[in-house]
Amino acid sequence: MTVRAMFRPDLEGLRAVAVLLVLLYHARVPGVRGGYVGVDVFFVLSGFLITGLLVRELVATGRVDLPAFYARRARRLLPAASATLLVTIALSAVVLPPLRVPDVAGDTIAAAFYVSNIRFAIQATDYLGSALPPSPVLHFWSLGVEEQFYLFWPALLLLASGAAFRGRHVAAGLRRLAIALVATFVLSLAASLWLTDVAQPWAFFSLPTRAWELALGALLALPAASRLVPARVAPWLGWAGLAMVVVSGLILDEATQFPGVAALLPTVGSALVIASGLRAAASAGERAESSPGHGLRRFAVPAVVLGLAPMRFLGRISYSLYLWHWPILVLPAVALGAALPGAARAGLAVLAIVVAAASQRWIEDPVRHGRFVGLASRRSLVMAGVLPLLVAVSAVSLGAAAIGLAGGPGIAVGGGVNDVPLPTLPAATPSASPGDRGSPPPSGTSPSAPPSASPSAPGTGPTSSPTLPPLEAAPVPADLVPSLTKARDDLPVIYSDGCHLDVTATAPGKCVYGDRSSATTVVLFGDSHAAQWFPALERLAVQNGWRLESMTKSGCATADATVWSGITKRAYTECDEWRQAALERIAAEHPALVVVSNSRGYQLMANGKATPIAKLPTEWDAALGRTLTRLGTLAGQVVMIGDTPRSNEDPPVCLSANLDDASACAMPYAKVVDPAYTAREAAVAASAGVGWVDPTVWVCRTDPCPVVFGRFLIFRDQHHLTATYARALATRLDELLPPLTR
Repeated sequence: MTVRAMFRPDLEGLRAVAVLLVLLYHARVPGVRGGYVGVDVFFVLSGFLITGLLVRELVATGRVDLPAFYARRARRLLPAASATLLVTIALSAVVLPPLRVPDVAGDTIAAAFYVSNIRFAIQATDYLGSALPPSPVLHFWSLGVEEQFYLFWPALLLLASGAAFRGRHVAAGLRRLAIALVATFVLSLAASLWLTDVAQPWAFFSLPTRAWELALGALLALPAASRLVPARVAPWLGWAGLAMVVVSGLILDEATQFPGVAALLPTVGSALVIASGLRAAASAGERAESSPGHGLRRFAVPAVVLGLAPMRFLGRISYSLYLWHWPILVLPAVALGAALPGAARAGLAVLAIVVAAASQRWIEDPVRHGRFVGLASRRSLVMAGVLPLLVAVSAVSLGAAAIGLAGGPGIAVGGGVNDVPLPTLPAATPSASPGDRGSPPPSGTSPSAPPSASPSAPGTGPTSSPTLPPLEAAPVPADLVPSLTKARDDLPVIYSDGCHLDVTATAPGKCVYGDRSSATTVVLFGDSHAAQWFPALERLAVQNGWRLESMTKSGCATADATVWSGITKRAYTECDEWRQAALERIAAEHPALVVVSNSRGYQLMANGKATPIAKLPTEWDAALGRTLTRLGTLAGQVVMIGDTPRSNEDPPVCLSANLDDASACAMPYAKVVDPAYTAREAAVAASAGVGWVDPTVWVCRTDPCPVVFGRFLIFRDQHHLTATYARALATRLDELLPPLTR
């Protein structure tokens, strides 16, 4: 049994504001930089509405009919969500490259069982997983949070106050409930503030760090809340709250540390809008129930705007609109292989509204009102078990079929990781001396010579592209190594044994390879673009009897400057701590050789803001020079390996859709190589008196640059070499490293 609440059209309009913010943000409408806060508005509303329903049932009956509660939630949410997932995975199997479909299938299964928020949090905190393109079901993360809330919230309320309500001690039950909600709010908010700074993706995606938003709405559902808002103040609170919600959607952006303190703006604003109508709702009573909105308008709260027919229409379809808008916006762009113009995105946004209205009319409402499965709790709960299984089976089948239908070479065949014989590779022209540190460059070259180009190549200069032969079309080799399905896992061993550190770690481990007893120590130092050279150095360490020590950390530059972390969305202080600790370790080891490498994709912290290093070249070069100069005093030899070219697409994914012509995934030299940066990097190395190796020729020996060489897959993702290919380059790298005492 439940007691029906008075209908509030302003809350239907508030739903419209929330979904419009999300829709405009995802459609990339200029100015709506923080439209993602619409999700926070939904959280506060859910906390208010669901808790109000449960409290009214507790007050009226002393209990909560949990099967009936879950059955209502299932009828309300699952049919439209399942339809969206089934259509999305089916369209994904058609328009996405085959190698992307299994990833989307995994996302779809997680979404069907409402744990996609956990899956996406893991991916976002995984440096490798964070590079994956957006999933067409990414938006289901918030539904995962809400469903988990629906699962645990009734139990929390019953645990906190159920005994009092069953004993008909309503006042005591409400007091206990208030205490439990306040405690949930405080603890969850504290966890959110702390985790936003420490591990932002988990703060963003997880229920424990979002529960305070739901609890804030829940507190407003308690009967006493309506007495806390003076009638004269209520309208002003409502307008102020609505302004806070809208302004948060305009001034926040993707660089904002969120949720954290920033989330207070839209959530408190939503709470104020809800609170502004509480006094009107309490006083309007039955008259307002028979004439919706009368009491609210009498008090001149934001229902004047929120209660307008267009807003209420969008509010009614807000759930379906939220479900359908993201795949409608994402999949066409994927199918065309290019970003859509603004007019096209606007048209798709309108299409999403049309599809949502149809979904609400022919899927949501009929099932919700029992037309298809009835109102019996048992039938609804059976449906709740069947629909996710149906989605999961469909996703698994389509994911497997996407690879099976592609067939052909390179998809499921290939040798093992790191065990392929070395082929004959082209020679590289070093841009710095392979001899002793500080010796002059070879005759005819200079540190500022154009990357990967022979000094005699015509038409080259510090910022120009060399003249390279064209790439011939050819199918993906049948014996490609690693195979396309194994490419993403073709990682150096330092990823699996814990020696390549993640974002939060700060202490370099004692990671030794090769001949552990050797007197010749070589250190690999840098970020993941240094780590990609580990297979080559490990091979050389075994061959030459070196003691190899690995000191690498994801997204952490060796340059003596604080960089921005795209994962934690703040200054990367853990990187600063790790860098200092690694340099102290190197000083204690005094190795014969330190090999350094860095990505060129960093942003420096300058005046409290993240700024791409391309806009701060002098500061970046100086920071890199300081580290190289310091290393020169700590080691016998220092060699910096330049950054490798970057692909515009994910090569394995692209190849899976172009098995007949690997050249379709090739990368124009001018777009993936930055000659000016490479020249600066070489100049910094020369100024610091260290050796420098340009690996560009090992990747770009033609124009466009291939993603396959011989039977080797060059890239495992957009900017990292496969471990197999890096290992194959060991001989060439050895030719350019300084001679060490064996």
